[in-house]
Amino acid sequence: MNFRIYQPATSLAPYVKQYYHLQSSNSGLINLPQNLFSLGDLYMVFLQEGEVIFQPTQHASFTLPEASVVGHFTCHHQIMVKGPVKMTVIQLNAYGCYRLAGLDMSSFNNYFRDLLKQDRECWKDLADKIAAAADVTKLDAVLDDALANMMCSHVHNLKQVDEIADYIIDNQGYTNVERLTRKFKISRHTLERKFMEVVGLTPQLFARMLRFRDAMRHMQKMSVEEWQAFITNNDYYNQASFIQDFLFFKGEAPVLNQETAIAQMPVARPVAVA
Repeated sequence: MNFRIYQPATSLAPYVKQYYHLQSSNSGLINLPQNLFSLGDLYMVFLQEGEVIFQPTQHASFTLPEASVVGHFTCHHQIMVKGPVKMTVIQLNAYGCYRLAGLDMSSFNNYFRDLLKQDRECWKDLADKIAAAADVTKLDAVLDDALANMMCSHVHNLKQVDEIADYIIDNQGYTNVERLTRKFKISRHTLERKFMEVVGLTPQLFARMLRFRDAMRHMQKMSVEEWQAFITNNDYYNQASFIQDFLFFKGEAPVLNQETAIAQMPVARPVAVA
């Protein structure tokens, strides 16, 4: 399997975070690299060969078309990739898709949008350029040029949501709606409405995702004593919340060591999950 990671041009920050290119000549199910699709980010997928199937627990399974953007998942899901496969993935931040495409993000949670069915021809042009790229080592230059042109030609007003989302990100989700409404001088109703349109999630759920992501990072690198201190002294998070979120986002409960009460990852499955 050939798997490449590219860093986008700095001019595309913070909207575009990374590019990935996956190519495999193997038939059947293919294991995705861990954390290729992570909570809180959005992904555009350009598929030149193969099949990508998403299986959310609260939604019917769906197969991605040639060019699509996958919405936020508000439930556990599995991803199946059938080879031979050749696909390019653009990882965006929480509001990157709205900035690039201007789509109402609340309309396709746990689902996708076919980019080739949108009004703008630029998505078809980009899909064609990716498919025609003979040298995958230079694929980042193709993507940089196309995305930079899109952002220059179409400006979608982020309605202050980018500032609010960045604040939540900077605080790893350890905040609440009351603090956000005071800091940004905005009503709760307006905050939630704008956030749903631009990000596709409520600010509460977005913050919950980031807290869980941060807790997972801590859990995987901390000693027992460090983890217990982290989870006990956290004003916004506790062991019960972590277990609840693990079940919600991962679809299964973490394995708990009865002596230490520290959460451990279950045995890895052959199919990558978000």
